[in-house]
Amino acid sequence: MKFVGEHLLPGQLGHFFAILAFVASMVATVAYYRVVKIKEPALQDSWKKLARWSFVVQSAAVIGIFACLYYILYNHFFEYKYAWRNTSRDLPIQYLLSSLWSDQEGSFLLWSIWNSILGIILIRTSKKWEAPVMTIFSLAQVIMASMLLGIFILGYKVGSNPFMLLRHAPENQLAPIFQQANYMEHIHDGNGLNVTLQNYWMVIHPPVLFLGFASMIIPFSFAFAGLWTRDYTGWIKPVQPWGLFAIMMLGTGIMMGAAWAYESLNFGGYWAWDPVENASLVPWLTMVAGVHTLLAYKSTGHSLKSTMFFFFISYILILYSSFLTKSGILGDTSVHSFTDMGMSAQLLISMGVFTVPSIALLIIRRKEIPSVKKEENSYSREFWLFVGSLILLIAAIQITFTTSIPVWNKLLSLTGLKGLFKMDDIAPPSDSIFHYNKIQIWIAIVLGVLTAIVQFMKYKDTPRGQLTKKLAVPTLVALLLTGLVAWKGTITYDNYGAGFLTAIYIMLFASIYAIVANLAYIFIGLKGKIKNAGASVAHIGFGMVLLGILISSAKMEVISVDRMKMLNEGFFKKESKQNPRENIMLPKNVPIQMGDYHVTYTGDSVAQGDPKTYYVVHYQKKDKTTGSMLEEFTLYPDAFVNKKENALSSNPASRHYLTKDIFTYVSAAPNKEEEAKSDTTEYTAHMMKQGDSVFFSKGFIVLKGLNTKPVSRNYVPQTGDLAVGAELEVYTQTADHFSMQPIYFIRDSSYQYSVEDTLAPLGLNVRFSKIMPAENKIELKVKEATGFSDYIVMKALIFPYINVLWLGILITIMGTAMSIYQKIRVRK
Repeated sequence: MKFVGEHLLPGQLGHFFAILAFVASMVATVAYYRVVKIKEPALQDSWKKLARWSFVVQSAAVIGIFACLYYILYNHFFEYKYAWRNTSRDLPIQYLLSSLWSDQEGSFLLWSIWNSILGIILIRTSKKWEAPVMTIFSLAQVIMASMLLGIFILGYKVGSNPFMLLRHAPENQLAPIFQQANYMEHIHDGNGLNVTLQNYWMVIHPPVLFLGFASMIIPFSFAFAGLWTRDYTGWIKPVQPWGLFAIMMLGTGIMMGAAWAYESLNFGGYWAWDPVENASLVPWLTMVAGVHTLLAYKSTGHSLKSTMFFFFISYILILYSSFLTKSGILGDTSVHSFTDMGMSAQLLISMGVFTVPSIALLIIRRKEIPSVKKEENSYSREFWLFVGSLILLIAAIQITFTTSIPVWNKLLSLTGLKGLFKMDDIAPPSDSIFHYNKIQIWIAIVLGVLTAIVQFMKYKDTPRGQLTKKLAVPTLVALLLTGLVAWKGTITYDNYGAGFLTAIYIMLFASIYAIVANLAYIFIGLKGKIKNAGASVAHIGFGMVLLGILISSAKMEVISVDRMKMLNEGFFKKESKQNPRENIMLPKNVPIQMGDYHVTYTGDSVAQGDPKTYYVVHYQKKDKTTGSMLEEFTLYPDAFVNKKENALSSNPASRHYLTKDIFTYVSAAPNKEEEAKSDTTEYTAHMMKQGDSVFFSKGFIVLKGLNTKPVSRNYVPQTGDLAVGAELEVYTQTADHFSMQPIYFIRDSSYQYSVEDTLAPLGLNVRFSKIMPAENKIELKVKEATGFSDYIVMKALIFPYINVLWLGILITIMGTAMSIYQKIRVRK
């Protein structure tokens, strides 16, 4: 059948480039391998030339894949599954790049692009290490290229083709629409990009993160090349700047993700120990450990095996994180992972390709690897660098073990151990934040103290008196500053008991100590030579990161406290993990007291072509004595309202100050279209006695008593009437309250009447419908008018001194960049 309206050429070209990239990377791998194994210079030159050209061809092919896929997305060719699944015609052009790497195939393509760029740089800079390093590097490109093939080899599907036509997708092949030659006439638009990804962070965060992922293969390749060629020390100098580069880029990518979560996601902060966050953090920790053991080896000859191990495990953990996030195994524990696309086995095989040879070779040749027989002195710098690296490894193990709980459950099921021992699934921690924090806070303390002390120590041995003398002033200053911050800052974070509060005070000292001691080292140890102070600057930034995390988390204040308990436990779905007591309902145009502010929800708006709803939340702060306005501002948190599932995907808005942030997001809102269709005008009957309360959406009503001489503009008394008014007080979530008096009367000894009372600002109608003297109760009927059911449920937090964290991240990146420059300069 000849189908009408399809644009097949860009897809055919793209798939050709995918196959070309796979074949060319295989040729490059084999050719570089031959360069290593062949000893004849003439043949080496021939193979090297072939290897280089093959790698250049695969790099050009990868760029070709990118160009074809972007062309398809840009022109909205919805006959391609990737375009239909990830874009729509109303998608702003700036998010077309986001849609390109929003799915699994695109993320592998992005990774492959960075590999190609880094590979070209390595070819030009690696000199004698080019062949062994590029053999491993080209093999990594074979793995990446295989992820984009989408072809069957020996009956097994390898990869997923981003250029698959919509009608070729397995789930669509039997659909009646795709049996028609003109099926494209019925496909007018695509599925669209997930609204949570329609953010500028999605444009910049993934490229930086995947550059970090790609750069981790370089230390792995150098370490493996050293083992493979039995040149166990020659690779140390060229790998050092690459190790620092990998730390800098992956760390930047991780923290950009934290900033994205803080600015644009309803995490309620910048870090939630989400499994996807953890999967990126763990290899960064082990690479940091490897770079520090590398420093120890360069100066003393100790820890070479440890360095190789850390470089190997870092890239293996990158591949493991890819398996976790792309296999669908985290589907029940993380909302940020991909769904399973049938590539789980391929992901595991790719991990095995690098894990088995590297670890096996490290074990087999362990006795050949140079090592110093003499034990490290406990007063030496290398000893404590190694201890710090072990601490980082412990942190990585704890995070990995808990993050991998779905994997352990799967393994237990596959091996039959679960049934054999009648085991239940291993349950993830109910309070994941505390689960990680109770261990990681002590790790942070040790690392903070080591960061302060170790630079004052010398390699091999440090005179005791000299170390004490150099550390005396920084230690005293850090203690004084810690006492001052603890006193003036009034840290009272005791959510997890006194023991955890004690740990917080110790961590406060450790973070301040890291900052003060490294500042002192720049002037004492380095004599103010800033060009050599990259490590110290990075350590100052690290101390500021620890301090920012501590203060912003320990002193974080939830100001949206639902003191009236308007939201019951069933208001939020369990998976939302929202605490109803930390969310407050804001009826439209009703000021609500929140901390020092009166907050008013004044309405919402939508813009053409924008799927989000923008909520207008007005803050006012007044002097409690004079009532004069001290501060006034408006925030615009937004949300995508999923009308099909009646769910919200929220993006916060923040008011930034030098010393704090006010962080606001909408956690629930009514579906106005559904409410308009339904009848919400019925009265609800309540049996009450004096002092009883009735809750409604915006507050509660209290029956104060009965008035036998009621007065109302709606009631004109006549002779013989028996009238009683119900004296009601209505309280909203502000300090203000209203009075109401519905009237019940009997006229002509038999006819019963009810004169309702209304509160227009709250859309409240109340009827006094019955008296029950035997029970000493009355019946009130209450309804809320549909037109007044406009409200939002909101969460607001204050993060004090959050800028210390962000500034610390920038200083850490700057210090690492200074160290890279220094290493390259010294090497040249």
